[in-house]
Amino acid sequence: MDKIRFENVKSQLEDYLTAAIYINGVDLRIIIEKMEAEQLAKNGLYVRSGCYEGISSFIAFDNQNHFLCKTLTDYIYSNQRYALYDYKYSGIPGDHSLTCKISIGPKEVIWHDFKNFSKVISVELNYEDLAFRFCIDQYLDAINTVRMASS
Repeated sequence: MDKIRFENVKSQLEDYLTAAIYINGVDLRIIIEKMEAEQLAKNGLYVRSGCYEGISSFIAFDNQNHFLCKTLTDYIYSNQRYALYDYKYSGIPGDHSLTCKISIGPKEVIWHDFKNFSKVISVELNYEDLAFRFCIDQYLDAINTVRMASS
């Protein structure tokens, strides 16, 4: 099983907190950006990949419970994919959001079927068989830890 940890971190753009995600001790953005950079380079696109920023902590943990699939419809994309990150430098609302399906079962939570909803990148980014499996108890503890820290 994978281990997940969330943190509230200050946005690099505005004066609000965003949700940082660490899986097995590694910032998920690093994992995603590496996959994207390799694919973009293979397609002759030498642009800076990634530049992701987590969604608002207010939406993720305070007002809603985003990572338990209880969130605003603006953060749910086609096929019940939930936003993990937005692209902070696009300037196009909703562009380049990284999403995945979150399947919650009685004993585990699975993040799978990742997709980037870019409106400007000319290639479909493939996240292969990227998936993470979390023990439900550890997952709930990670959410509750960050919720308690923000109250």
